[in-house]
Amino acid sequence: MPTIVVLGRGLADGVVEVKDRASGERTDVPVAEVADHLVALVRG
Repeated sequence: MPTIVVLGRGLADGVVEVKDRASGERTDVPVAEVADHLVALVRG
């Protein structure tokens, strides 16, 4: 899968970083929405 999920310092603030490996684009996503965000990426 061309997506990286980074659990780092933002986790304390309730966000994780989702990075597209191809473009390098990074997005901070609330923890509660990560699963839905990843499903949307996979489905296009």
